[in-house]
Amino acid sequence: MLAFWDSVADLRQIEFIVIVVAMIIPLVCGTFLLTVRARIKTLQTQSNQSQGFSYQENVKKLETQKRRLEAGLESSGHELSALRRVTAPRQITELQENILLEKLRGVQAAPVTVAAYAFEEESASYAAEIAATLRKAGWEVTLSKASMNDFKGISLGTVNLMRRPISGLHELAEAFTAAQLELHQREIPPDTIAGPLQDGSLLVVVGRK
Repeated sequence: MLAFWDSVADLRQIEFIVIVVAMIIPLVCGTFLLTVRARIKTLQTQSNQSQGFSYQENVKKLETQKRRLEAGLESSGHELSALRRVTAPRQITELQENILLEKLRGVQAAPVTVAAYAFEEESASYAAEIAATLRKAGWEVTLSKASMNDFKGISLGTVNLMRRPISGLHELAEAFTAAQLELHQREIPPDTIAGPLQDGSLLVVVGRK
């Protein structure tokens, strides 16, 4: 069985095989090790890229959601501002008062009755501010809270049973228009305002908002 042990030729072959194997094994192991390391590096790169893509996608989604929220907040803010303007009581601003005073001071006008809608406190408060401004301009003003006119805005009229010229109506209309008050041209029957009205006077009828 161990006959090769006494054969030089056989031993030379065995020596050659062992040398070859000894040379090949490190090469195979090294190649395998390099292949494993390369694969590990590839997998790590792919993992990092995947994480990077996932992070970028999440960032984009968050940015999109942020823009939507900001747009929603802006839209809600506009709606809230519009709602506040609609529901806020009317007031004579400082600018409007200055315009009215500039236009109406020194005008020789008939007495004025400022009549508010009887069933709305906001109308009465607004009418009181208009009456106060006209008094500042030197006009003779009577305030009434007995109008039955429930229209929107303000209308001008006269009480003219004797069919006489009544001064100040044109100037009053121009001043209200310049001050951007919500003025509408309507026929105002005097009997829609309760209480006595002075003949030959002007009417400022304040309706609801």
